[in-house]
Amino acid sequence: MITIKGTQVVDGERESEELTTTADYTERGGKKLIKYREYAAAEDNSEFYVSNLIKIEDGVVTLTKRMDGRTGQMVFDCGKRVQCMYANEVGNINIGIFTEEMIDNISFEGGTLEINYTIDFNGGFESENRILITLKKTEE
Repeated sequence: MITIKGTQVVDGERESEELTTTADYTERGGKKLIKYREYAAAEDNSEFYVSNLIKIEDGVVTLTKRMDGRTGQMVFDCGKRVQCMYANEVGNINIGIFTEEMIDNISFEGGTLEINYTIDFNGGFESENRILITLKKTEE
C-alpha cells in the first residue's frame, strides 16, 4: 500500500491532499521503482486513471505521470532546480522545481520518502511544497 500526502503553500494558504492505494515496488539495477494508479474525474464527470511511476536512483527522484495520452515528469534533485513538463487534466505545463530536502527510507519492507521543494512558473515563485510517501508491505 502507498499513501501520498502532498502539502502546498501558496500566498500563505496551506492545502493538503492525501491518496492511499495499492502499489508495486521493485528494485532493479540500483533503482527503486514504485508503480501505482490513481483515479480522477474529468470535467464531464467521466472517470479516468493516471498511471504513476516513482523512480529513485542515485539521490534523484523522478515521478512520471501518464494520463489521457499525455506524459509529464517531475524531477527532484536535491539542491538543484530542474525544468519539468507537468501533466494535469487540462494539458502539460512547464514548471521549475527546486528541491530543498529529500529523505529516502524506502525499501522492500516499506518506509517513507519525504521531499521538500518549491515550484516556479514562468520564472516566478509559485509555491512551497512537501510530499510524504509512505509505503507499507502487505500480505500477498
